[in-house]
Amino acid sequence: MGTVEAKVAKLNNALYNTPGTEILQPEAETGDGGLVMYEYAPFGVIGAVGPSTNPSETVIANGIAMIAGGNTVYFGAHPGAKNITRWTIEKLNEFVYKATGMTDVVVSIEEPSIESVQEMMAHPDIAMLSITGGPAVVHQALISGKKAIGAGAGNPPAMVDATANIELAAHNIVESAAFDNNILCTAEKEVVVESSVKDELIRDMQNEGAFLLTNSSDADKLAQMAIGPKGAPDRKFVGKDATFILDEAGISYTGKPKLIIVETSKDHPLVTTEMLMPILPIVSCPNFDAVLATAVEVEGGLHHTASIHSENLPHINKAAHRMNTSIFVVNGPTYAGTGVAANGAHSGASALTIATPTGEGTTTAKSFTRRRRLNSPEAFSLRSWEA
Repeated sequence: MGTVEAKVAKLNNALYNTPGTEILQPEAETGDGGLVMYEYAPFGVIGAVGPSTNPSETVIANGIAMIAGGNTVYFGAHPGAKNITRWTIEKLNEFVYKATGMTDVVVSIEEPSIESVQEMMAHPDIAMLSITGGPAVVHQALISGKKAIGAGAGNPPAMVDATANIELAAHNIVESAAFDNNILCTAEKEVVVESSVKDELIRDMQNEGAFLLTNSSDADKLAQMAIGPKGAPDRKFVGKDATFILDEAGISYTGKPKLIIVETSKDHPLVTTEMLMPILPIVSCPNFDAVLATAVEVEGGLHHTASIHSENLPHINKAAHRMNTSIFVVNGPTYAGTGVAANGAHSGASALTIATPTGEGTTTAKSFTRRRRLNSPEAFSLRSWEA
């Protein structure tokens, strides 16, 4: 799934942009009554479940963060990514052993399954859970009775208002939605644009390598082909190239498009489904208030990721507050919200586990520790009180 270039960028992000122990700075308060200190203490053994879409990157980033917090880790690998997950865990343990002499700080099992994940969640020696997956597995973690971090689904809208730099917006949206063939949960999954600049945006997106479906029936054909009977994207097409999808649908095209775009209504299945493939529907609205209302509606209350392209600060501020997402990107590609940036530039801490359902947002080593308070009060003798 995805592309080699994007995998390299995401792996470099996980390796070099994941904060370790340096983020765990203690806090201290002093006064007449003594000293109070807050520090970050480990949970113990963390049970983690990662996605098949970003398996090695998630193991690396979570491994660094969880070990930095003083924990050890059991990974419940996705069955569809068990080989690369196991290989990455072996490499991590090699590095840990060379640095510390400790073995098996991160472990998994050879044949992961749903049953093994359920057993892990219930195991008394697992102190904390970090789960990336669908609503069912996240819900199971939340009712486990353990401290749980849940990273759920997203359906990120990209809003474009009439004040935006349309050429730049088109570039950022196409580059980001096509990045790794759109398998990132943070990637733009639909565009909501003011009608007055819609045609300009579509033209500029075509100039950036997007292929426009001009026949509305083709959008229905793609939805019928790429969305399974349970309303989830068909795994056959997840993370596949745009050309592969067009070929399978029997839709003719020229060149080598990296993204498929199509105008639809806001309630079209391509808009309401998190597609995880390079298909990007475009919904037009008469004004910015309608753009924002539509974006809130199609995001589905997941509060995961959203972006806006605008030069109007009140619009940007209003959208940021109304969307209330864990990641909000202004005038840029949404992959910047994961720590990936153009030309290898640093774009903040890596974000491979985005805990929207449980509220931690983009997780770091702090997320995998308990905040401990230490008190050293001024000693008063009974005689001093009597005096």
